[in-house]
Amino acid sequence: MHEWPRYRPAILLMAGLLPFCAMARGLSAQSEVCPTGRIASIRIDRGPVFDEDVENGMLSKVYSAANWLHVETRRSVVERELLFEKGDCLERLRLSESERFLRDLPFIESARIEAHRRRNGDYDVEVKTRDDWSLRLEPRFEVGGGFALTGITLAERNLWGRGRNLELLYLDRKGRDDVGVTYFDPQFLSSRWNLSVQGIRTAPGWTTSFSLAYPFLGLVGRWAGFTDLLYGDRWFRFSVGDPNDPAELVLPLREKEAQVGTAVRLLGPPRGRSTKAGTYGASLSYVFRDYGLGFYSDTAAAAALGLSDSLAAELGTLVDRRETLRLNLIVGVRGLEYHERVGLTSLRSVEDIAIGATANLLFGVALDSFGFEDGHLLMALDLFGGARVIGGWFSQIRAVGEARRDYSARSWRDMLLAVEWTNFWQNNRRNVVELSTSYSAGWEMTVPFQLTLGGPWGLSAFSPNRFPGGARFRARIEDRYWAASVGRLADLGTVAFAELGRIWANDALSGIDSGLRASAGLGIRFATPAGSRASYRLQAAMPIEAGVRWDDMIVSFRIDTAVRLEERPVDVQLGRSRDLAFRAAAPHVR
Repeated sequence: MHEWPRYRPAILLMAGLLPFCAMARGLSAQSEVCPTGRIASIRIDRGPVFDEDVENGMLSKVYSAANWLHVETRRSVVERELLFEKGDCLERLRLSESERFLRDLPFIESARIEAHRRRNGDYDVEVKTRDDWSLRLEPRFEVGGGFALTGITLAERNLWGRGRNLELLYLDRKGRDDVGVTYFDPQFLSSRWNLSVQGIRTAPGWTTSFSLAYPFLGLVGRWAGFTDLLYGDRWFRFSVGDPNDPAELVLPLREKEAQVGTAVRLLGPPRGRSTKAGTYGASLSYVFRDYGLGFYSDTAAAAALGLSDSLAAELGTLVDRRETLRLNLIVGVRGLEYHERVGLTSLRSVEDIAIGATANLLFGVALDSFGFEDGHLLMALDLFGGARVIGGWFSQIRAVGEARRDYSARSWRDMLLAVEWTNFWQNNRRNVVELSTSYSAGWEMTVPFQLTLGGPWGLSAFSPNRFPGGARFRARIEDRYWAASVGRLADLGTVAFAELGRIWANDALSGIDSGLRASAGLGIRFATPAGSRASYRLQAAMPIEAGVRWDDMIVSFRIDTAVRLEERPVDVQLGRSRDLAFRAAAPHVR
């Protein structure tokens, strides 16, 4: 028994081979009888970023030069995203899911799959795609009391035309800046396995991660497997002091995380573009966390604020070393279909809106034996619901939560909740109104945790470290308008928004009650080339309160992506404190 800790790495390494022992089958076998007819042929038509066969006037040379610089997506990349082959029975669900898969690729601007019936009842399937501009330069900056470049990302989303993503990242930090690189291959070794590798150099050291996964194939996949590894030396950043002029303190954190798992899905019969499914899975996760104690005494801001002793007392159990080995069971149900809409969050591209419901529940059991002292029961829940209320009104809600039941203390701890409700009203092809509300909170936290009211997750007119606390509410209304297009070069639009929010202390470190705060702003949006799903936004926001001055205005640059409430993280800031097991497994088993 006492020798168990010595062999943990070897055991985890062997466990990492489990997904490969349960290799995903991919596409299910086709029935011999085809009442709907078979697929007799498949034709793939790949279009460049700019169509040079169309008369483009003065921009013709610009389009030609852009196409010359762009590497066209290879035919094999498109073929591997298809959920059907020549000779298969025609199934509308597989056609629509293949079309959605292609549109999900960041280097594909549009995709359309059509089936043409022959006289004998078989079908000719035509796949049409158009490339998006794959080389992206994405700066991050703010103008509020002076111009500040907060970061920049240089990304090639379609390396060598093979669908691989390579990103170089720079983030401006106090002290040493963060510099990193990310590589993602959605078709690793010409298969449907996803490979992701990341390395970031931070002030305290390096953070590296590795993921190899075979996710469920949309609404028709039956198997999934995944392996995730993480090693990192990083800072957990706290905002403390005067809420109008806060200081940032950092807690040194070293973490080692590993997880391996597999899941199976039982599918109901397809109904047009939808089907129902039940998910059953299991994973084994290992988490190690250790904390440094010198940050509050070594930080100049802490000394200036006189926070050294008070922070040491307030941190309490947050700096305890943790090591956990846990078995996790995952169950879920899913009933979704996707509706195509043009220009909901983008300016003029086709987006897939999820309608229906999903629910995933995780039970995790960690034993306080074999050298592991953190014994607990973990429960985590992920819910989604989407509906087309009437006409162009779409409503979606997502909720995630988790909590641990401590064996020794016989009490609940580390309880987290995040809820987001979003509504879209598409009045016409040019105008969309979005109304969203969100609530995030944590209770009885024994790991580092803090929310703030400012920043991209809060109110746009406040800096990211303004008003720290443990519970946050935000409501936002935004009016987006597509104004014009410059040929195929770019789409142009405007945006106006207003926000209302509040933060509560809720026992968080240096937490306060902000009272109700509000902000409003205007901005311009553009997408290049025209029809691209990723749009850029330059906006200016002002607080709505007494004594506001022009230098309180915050100008920021951000990127808007397609609607993905059923998949994306609900609250990135709260995610810093979430458990690895569900946070990492969820993208693979949804």
